[in-house]
Amino acid sequence: MSVRRRVYFLISLVVLCLLLCKAPSAFAKETDPVSEAAAAEPPLNRRIELFGSGEIDWPCGVPFEDPGFAAFDSDGQDRSGDVWIEGSPVVWRAGDYTILYFFSENDGQLAAARRLVHVVPQSLPETVTPPKGTICLTFDDGPCENTPALLDTLAKYNVKACFFIVANRSSYLDILPRIVSEGHTLGIHCNDHSSYDYLYKNETRYFTDLLTAQKAVHERTGIYAHVVRFPGGSRTASFLAATMEGGYGELYGLLADMGMRAYDWNVQPESDYRDTAGTLAHFTNPKRPYEYSVVLQHDTRYYSVAAVEKMICWALEKGYTFAALDETFPDIHFQE
Repeated sequence: MSVRRRVYFLISLVVLCLLLCKAPSAFAKETDPVSEAAAAEPPLNRRIELFGSGEIDWPCGVPFEDPGFAAFDSDGQDRSGDVWIEGSPVVWRAGDYTILYFFSENDGQLAAARRLVHVVPQSLPETVTPPKGTICLTFDDGPCENTPALLDTLAKYNVKACFFIVANRSSYLDILPRIVSEGHTLGIHCNDHSSYDYLYKNETRYFTDLLTAQKAVHERTGIYAHVVRFPGGSRTASFLAATMEGGYGELYGLLADMGMRAYDWNVQPESDYRDTAGTLAHFTNPKRPYEYSVVLQHDTRYYSVAAVEKMICWALEKGYTFAALDETFPDIHFQE
């Protein structure tokens, strides 16, 4: 190669190197405004935003209410109505449960979120044995048309009682606040009393019914009940206990974690003849003196309600006292 050609080659090589060195700088300068705009206003992404925390504690026995969520697609449009949910806490069993939330766009891509729910056992107070001669009047199956008059009688003598209610008696539930405000105990009998076979088929059936009743009580009174009586008593609930691995022990344990105690009865004065005189006679002629006595009656039975005033007068004359059964009283269970 001639000297002239070598000089031209070296000059060309230097120019090419200078161009290559300048090119990246020029490209960066040209794209900087776009990058800055993207950083200042990032594009909206499909997402699900959970209200509250992604990990929450929930009291055992309280009907679950999801804190809520909002969902948006990649264009920022609200897609909350398209979200589907998988999983829910079993609120009658303490433990950890995961709830998953999903929605998809037309491109088939999913947005998802996860919430962890810790179902936490409630605590029950220690039981205290009442003084001898304590009578606890309890009334099942109401409220009903007889309940206001019964409350009037109890108020007349300042006697407190416990009402185990059937929650689907919706036309009478407006009386629940009065029961609470006058110092009586509000307990759960059930939501639907129509079929023992249905109610006691398995724990899901029973506890779903119980929680439905619990929700109805809370909606009308702002409180949750802490006492329960099985429809038919614990002997009838043996059908339910038999479906559970731990039997009665497991059943009562679940109720305890829900902050509830179950009570049967040890006095049943209602007459086989379904009359007021017979009910009064059974009550005033006990087989043994009343000590800690839980009396079963039904405010749905007029003849039984009609006997209450004379029952109260007789008991007060004999020196007995009345108390409203609540979760601080010792359990009374037939199978024991």
